Amino acid sequence: MKQIPYTLPSSAWQNIEIKENNEPLVLIVETKKLKIGWIKKHYQALFFVRKSVAEKLYKVSESLPEDLVLIVIEGYRTTQSQQEEWDRVWQTIKSQNENFSDEEIEKVVRLLVARPLPLANHHCGGAIDVTLGYLDGRLLEMGTPYITNIPEKEILPKIPMLSDKISTEAKLHRKILREAMEKEDFVWYPGEWWHYCYGDRMWAVYSGKTECIYGSIEP
Repeated sequence: MKQIPYTLPSSAWQNIEIKENNEPLVLIVETKKLKIGWIKKHYQALFFVRKSVAEKLYKVSESLPEDLVLIVIEGYRTTQSQQEEWDRVWQTIKSQNENFSDEEIEKVVRLLVARPLPLANHHCGGAIDVTLGYLDGRLLEMGTPYITNIPEKEILPKIPMLSDKISTEAKLHRKILREAMEKEDFVWYPGEWWHYCYGDRMWAVYSGKTECIYGSIEP
């Protein structure tokens, strides 16, 4: 599957036709090789994704080297939780940059969190944030931690998937995760090393498709 390796503007999604297949949200269940993450500051014990996405994640985890596990950091978000995240980041950026116009603030916020409306990726059930760990609980070096707050300026250049600002070890670990996810038809977001998707508009845009199978869904 073709993967566009550079970040595209949000306008690229506007012409994607959503042909909803009505696949349900399902709970991700931990296995020996797939772990529910405790990485976020506000720990969430339950994660939901579309049924096919869950099945693919189990396959990805089983395909990893024997000593590695796939860690799910986040899956489905309600519109409300996406709005709360947007508002939190907006207020933080505004407080740090009092001279910014609303347009300037939004430009920065969009680099860190998706606008809730009209449709955010995580609200479709096809987007997933993941990383890698060892069986003993240690996390692999990925170049940066998973970002749960506003990153420092020196961290920002290291967040993109193909950043040249990270170590050789981190590049290798990202490649291991990327190739395992690609084998199950996931698309990666060039702007964040942890964000993958299947079936939603981002998946269609970054794989050169004109249609997707997942739109907005309520639990």
